[in-house]
Amino acid sequence: MITRQKESLMKSYKFALVALALPLFAVSALAQQPGAAGPQKSAAPLLLPKGKVAVVNTAAFQDQVQEFKQKVESLNRQFEPRVKEVQSLADKINALETTLKSQTGVLTPAKVAEMTENLGIMKRDYQRKGEDLQADAGRARDKAFEPITGKLSKFAEDYTAKRGVVMLIDLSNGVQSGTVIWFDPRSDVTQDFINEYNKANPVTTAAPVAPKPGTKP
Repeated sequence: MITRQKESLMKSYKFALVALALPLFAVSALAQQPGAAGPQKSAAPLLLPKGKVAVVNTAAFQDQVQEFKQKVESLNRQFEPRVKEVQSLADKINALETTLKSQTGVLTPAKVAEMTENLGIMKRDYQRKGEDLQADAGRARDKAFEPITGKLSKFAEDYTAKRGVVMLIDLSNGVQSGTVIWFDPRSDVTQDFINEYNKANPVTTAAPVAPKPGTKP
């Protein structure tokens, strides 16, 4: 059956579920970094920066950072016709498989052979279109997100410097990789970070098109 494969592929085609890799925060010291030191005449004691460690859940960015949300919605609209096409093809494959299984003793051998051949063609078409969609969507996503991730990285440097944070840890990646075992909820700056970023980078929405004179709404 193609059901499991279809579910996996269809989930990955929706940008809301496409992995949003934000390598900017993975256990990164983003602020309070000392400049390059010149030659020293004698060894000096190591001076560690004094400050706070904070965590931020970058998984929330896609839904709550308005610039990301706007891009995601735009990309979903762009690829929606192709997603529906792949979905429709998957439904046809499942329907044909069901027919073959339920009518094995009714259909003639020639008809079974014909339907089986068609099923193979449809599956190959499904696989090809699915892979093409995934590749095209990935390229479009990377192109759309690249300038925003750069802005987020720069904003993180300013944000941490102003608050005396010497290390900002990506909570979502840290938990998944097992590098973050526990953290004090008071160190989570996710919502404040998002609010401040949205405030500094407001998103403008297109104004609704005014109806032409004499046109009824």
